[in-house]
Formats: sequence, C-alpha cells, structure tokens
Amino acid sequence: MLSARRRMAVMMAGLLVPWVHPANACCPAWRRGEPVRIADQQILVVWDPATRVEHFIREAKFAAAPGARQEGFGFLVPSPTVPEIAAADGAVFAQLNNRIQPRVVEVTRYENHYSLLWRLFVLESKVPASRATDAAPPPMATVEVMKRARVGGYDVVVLKAADPAALTEWLADNGYDSRPELAEWSRPYVEKGWMITAFKYATDATSIDVSAVRLSFETHAPLFPYRVPTDQIDPDAPRRSLLRAFVIGPGRAEGTLGEGAATRPWEAGNAVYSHPLEVNASFLAAVLPEGTAGGATNAWLTAFEDSTWPSGTDDLTFAFDPAGAMFQRVVEHVTRRDRLVPLDAIALAGLGLAWVARRRRPG
Repeated sequence: MLSARRRMAVMMAGLLVPWVHPANACCPAWRRGEPVRIADQQILVVWDPATRVEHFIREAKFAAAPGARQEGFGFLVPSPTVPEIAAADGAVFAQLNNRIQPRVVEVTRYENHYSLLWRLFVLESKVPASRATDAAPPPMATVEVMKRARVGGYDVVVLKAADPAALTEWLADNGYDSRPELAEWSRPYVEKGWMITAFKYATDATSIDVSAVRLSFETHAPLFPYRVPTDQIDPDAPRRSLLRAFVIGPGRAEGTLGEGAATRPWEAGNAVYSHPLEVNASFLAAVLPEGTAGGATNAWLTAFEDSTWPSGTDDLTFAFDPAGAMFQRVVEHVTRRDRLVPLDAIALAGLGLAWVARRRRPG
C-alpha cells in the first residue's frame, strides 16, 4: 500500500493538471448579433506516415454569449482534401491526460533555525509544494458541395469555394453569419483549393451532445488549423484559453507555424510530455477507423500546452524526430524539516574549551 506521504504526492500531482473544458478549433460561425468565442480546447492529431492520412479528433464546445441560441450555430474546419467525418469517443482525452501526468519525486529539505539552548527539540513540518522543473485545382464559378452528413447532433457539409465572397454568401444563405472576419479567415484556404467543413447543430436532431468529432484526410504533412478569425483574438483579455494538443506519430513531435520562408517555431507550444507508445495502444481504438495502426511500432505521444490560445494567424504543422529525447514533467513533493542550530550552546562550548586550554597553558 502507498504511504500517506506518497498518496498525498499523487493527489497533488493530479491537481497540477488543470481541468480543460471541451472546445472546438478553427472558426466559429454564429448568427449575427450572437457572438460565440473559442473556449479551452483539447485536440488529438494521429499521423499515419504510410498512408499520409491524418486523423484529427477534437472536443466540441464554445463559450456562448448569454441568451445566444444554438439553432444555426456552427463552426468551420479547413482541410487540404475531402475528409471522412465521424463521431468520436471523447473519453480518449481522459486517457491521454492520465498518461501525461508529471512524475512525482520525493525531496527532503532542511531549514536551519538558530535558537536558544533550552530549545532542545526539533519541530518537523511537512509542507507539500509543487514545482515543475522543467507539439490547386482550377477555380470554380460557385461553391461546390462535396459531401453532406449527419454526425451525432450535427449537420455537416464539406464545401469547396471559388473565392471567400462565394463562401460567405453560401454560409449566409444557409443560416451562418457572413461577417468580414470570416471571409478574411477563409481566404488562404480558398486560394489553396482546400475544403471547408461546416458543422451546424441540427434543429431536428434527437441529440446534440456530441463529445468529440473526427476528421480523417490526406495531407502531405500533419497539421492543426491554428489560424483563427481576427475577432477571436483579444490581446487584452484577462485570461486566454488553454490549448492542449496531443500528437501521435513516428517520433517526438515538433511544431512550426507558417509556410515557406515564413516558417517559424511554435514558441507558445510548451512540450509537457513525449514518450514512445506501446504497440497497438488500445485506448485509440474508440476514436480511429477500424484497422488503423494508430499505436504502431515506433509511434510516440507528444503533448503540448499553449496558454496564448486563440492568437494564431498561421496554421500549425508537425514534424517527427525518431531520435528525439523522451521528456516528462517532474514535480517535486517537498518535505520541509526544521533543523536546530543552538548558537548559544556552541558559544558556551567554545568558551569552555578556551577556559580549559588557558588552564593547561604553562604558567
């Protein structure tokens, strides 16, 4: 059985991982006058290098303004190719969070207390403290509907647009907002011929409680649509949302923002965990297509935290280093002990020794 001290250490380590409210990435699209903002979010990117297919799993929740209606509310997700879309089991994020718990180490530290001679006992106090020591085809005349689906409580449509104006016009005609920020957000994706997958709560659905969704699509490199509309970025907000990104691929993951000469490191993405996965990690079966080798040999799990979210104007791309160093946060559970240093006793002893030495000195 665990000692009382170790049980407390485990409890304190658990408290270090903040509760992450589910949320959606990318771009919310709402009814005019009923703004909705991106909340804390968790995502999972699983990259299959053999097929060059990315499986992108994300929880779904936004922070709505008081009184906002859910009818017509939706969100948009860009992808390089037409995605396969399915509901996913959001419980996978609990499994992932359990795996990246910090490693707890026991540390004893002594503090000296210089006290009087008659204080002949040592007070011991145990104060738990935690410290972290240490992821195009030719233009079209109109918007083309590539796919329609019902996923849980969502109506989903995959769109390919000729230009941002055509996309926002289609969204406006189908119950979404067509604000200028949305058109500007979509411009780089439309120009590259990417797909825009639009999710909207279905008004006739029997359930709207979709805990997570999965998009699987072909891409030359695994990515996360980190870019958000400018009206989602508030540099003066007292608290920004937390993005926690789990990335599974053939090595330790590293993230970069932008493309070409504008590529730069994802400095806001703080790596908090990176370790190899066991072969055929069973917890992934609930979110991946049947037969997908998400936990294949040499697959690693890397976890990142970004406390500046949402703030991106570029998308995030991941690369993998099979020779990368393993990493796990370390939390020290500190036991503090008071150590008595009786200066008065030391002084008296010194005087006594001096007196004895003087008495023995030849006259």
